[in-house]
Amino acid sequence: NAQYMGITISFKMVYKLYLFIGIAFWSALGLDNGIGLTPPMGFNTWNHFACDINETVMIEAADAIVKLGLRDLGYIYINIDDCWMTSKRSAEGELVPDPIRFPRGIKFLADYVHQLGLKLGIYSSAGKMTCQRLPASLDNEDIDARTWAKWGIDYLKYDNCFRDMREAKVRYTRMRDALNKTGRHIFYSICNWGEERLYEIGKTLGNSWRTTYDIENTFESMRSIFRQNSLLAEYSTKGGWNDPDMLEVGNGVLTHNESKTHFTLWAMAKSPLLIGCDLSKISSGDFEILSNKEVIAINQDLEGTQAICALNCNNADFSGSSNRAQLFLGKLSQGAYVLSVTNWNNQKTFENVNVSFKTLRLPLSIYKVRDIWNKKELGIIIDTFTIRAIAHHETFAYKLEIPQLFPHNNH
Repeated sequence: NAQYMGITISFKMVYKLYLFIGIAFWSALGLDNGIGLTPPMGFNTWNHFACDINETVMIEAADAIVKLGLRDLGYIYINIDDCWMTSKRSAEGELVPDPIRFPRGIKFLADYVHQLGLKLGIYSSAGKMTCQRLPASLDNEDIDARTWAKWGIDYLKYDNCFRDMREAKVRYTRMRDALNKTGRHIFYSICNWGEERLYEIGKTLGNSWRTTYDIENTFESMRSIFRQNSLLAEYSTKGGWNDPDMLEVGNGVLTHNESKTHFTLWAMAKSPLLIGCDLSKISSGDFEILSNKEVIAINQDLEGTQAICALNCNNADFSGSSNRAQLFLGKLSQGAYVLSVTNWNNQKTFENVNVSFKTLRLPLSIYKVRDIWNKKELGIIIDTFTIRAIAHHETFAYKLEIPQLFPHNNH
């Protein structure tokens, strides 16, 4: 023990203080990889292909992203999901790509997509096995992270299956630290399905974290997942995003209006925008949705704030029997806002829906308004505008900008 200004200080006290400061420092540091400052955009195999993946599927997806112009819109990640590995590790303990599915290996794929100006993503689980019962990364974090870095991997989706009854925070922290040690910038997508309230500390662990269980290719699944995710907006931030799962646009079940709703609300939620369909068979209507530059700009806006429900926010307002439109509002850069107006009703068309800036508690009573989906300027509006009709399952989106009422005089 030692005396300082009349206070007895033990070595034990010093050690505890040192430990506390260290933990606080590393918690504040978090993933510390400097990426993901806007939500990631790209393609993932699972929603359409599931385990039916191989080198050809990945190459064709990468080629399509470039050919269709989607790379230039920000879709840069080409992500392999489950089923890419063999059932046993190598003699050195490394994960081994399935030689039938990926005869030239994963590094070949990484090199291929990098030459196209794209990035490659990989999949594993924070458990003893992946969800498809293949080797996963629990207790193998360091060797797997090094392997992926060696291959040139840019994105890791890290699932939650067969977790050996271990705490999520411990499992996902270990992979975070393993990725950091590689020195390679790898986007870290935590896929723990919103369990154990991991989203509360998500920004100290990864670049994104799932807030819900898997999306299904139905409107009801999309509606439910959006509602759950919307309640967690406070945890989303630049470099660390709430993730309500991948997109189902283009998979042949959602109607055109439902797909517009899905894409609009995912963009406003600052969700990762990961295409989950077969791009070689995408319809012109679905392509038009996924390539809407103005909706993408909402998602990628540097303000980085997830939209929140601003009007008609009860559980009943999310239901198929809702009798009023639901409004979500999000902040954008330069004092602008984005507004969505959704009709969740399963049958009815809502007519003459009034939108009031005062009711939405916006800071101004006058805005320049643009209809995003119809690509139409509504002009400078004071307090209220009216939407003539919103069909069932349809969403309108508007950008509200501060009007330049008094242009600068350059003379």
